[in-house]
Amino acid sequence: MRPVVVRGRRTRVLAGLALLAVLLPVPLASAPAGATLPAGDTSESDPAPTWGWEPLFFDGFDGPAGEAPAQWHQMPGWDLAVQNGQGQLDVGHLAQIRSTSGWALPAGTQVRVTASLLMPDTGTNYTALWVQHPDPADPREIDVVESYGPLKPTGVQLGSHLCYDETLDDGVDECAAAGRAPELFPVTQSFVPGALPWEAFWQYSAAFTVGGEQVVYDAQDGSGNAAYTVASTPDARRVPGNALPFHLRLSNKDVDPEYAVPGGVRSSMLVDWVSVEVKYPDPADPEVPPILDPATPVPPSEVPVS
Repeated sequence: MRPVVVRGRRTRVLAGLALLAVLLPVPLASAPAGATLPAGDTSESDPAPTWGWEPLFFDGFDGPAGEAPAQWHQMPGWDLAVQNGQGQLDVGHLAQIRSTSGWALPAGTQVRVTASLLMPDTGTNYTALWVQHPDPADPREIDVVESYGPLKPTGVQLGSHLCYDETLDDGVDECAAAGRAPELFPVTQSFVPGALPWEAFWQYSAAFTVGGEQVVYDAQDGSGNAAYTVASTPDARRVPGNALPFHLRLSNKDVDPEYAVPGGVRSSMLVDWVSVEVKYPDPADPEVPPILDPATPVPPSEVPVS
């Protein structure tokens, strides 16, 4: 089954531009914006208190310049990302951090992970926001967004990984051979010049249901204009469960030297904010299991990374 690209969101269009029905909505450049809930879909707008999205995690990175973010920890063997004193996190060269809290939620819980990011414009490194189980045998990694920059053919993509091939030099794709190949979606073509991911802040999201089988990805500017909405191929192996907590990661890695392309001036990924929102299932539903110790800190580990 081919991945499904979902369209139909009504967006504003800059005056003077013709709207082509065959194209994705036209994105508009925006400055960093605070997290907001969809209009008409808030806890206060319905008698049922759990109807709307509820905040589970938020970090606006408002600490002093040079200070590490309190809700994250540095991964072994990697540099630390620090706040820049302007309400942003600077994920510099060879930095990788993981949320100290992890979450194991009831089956049926809807989860939405979102971050406002500005990507690097270089061709020697790649950056990402990802969700992952701390288990190398069953990572269920969701790449909310991953950028190789404007100088690389890949540009920006999203997707998921079921395993990590630690023997890439042998010429054999071990993950694909085991029926666990990654699923990746290039999305650079969804943005327009002047509002590309390394030119403007965008709010990148991945939404899934715990115990479900599909992930829906989207990107919006600060005014709610969508660049894309993509639904993954249904596959329960790619969606976090609740046997283990899932964590967030922010990373900035080098590409292999033979693939490095010189150029660009900013190698850091700037993060305005990161949020996790949830919609809990009806607790009266007998099919819903209890929460498995949510927000439990997990120490840094040597889990392989994609």
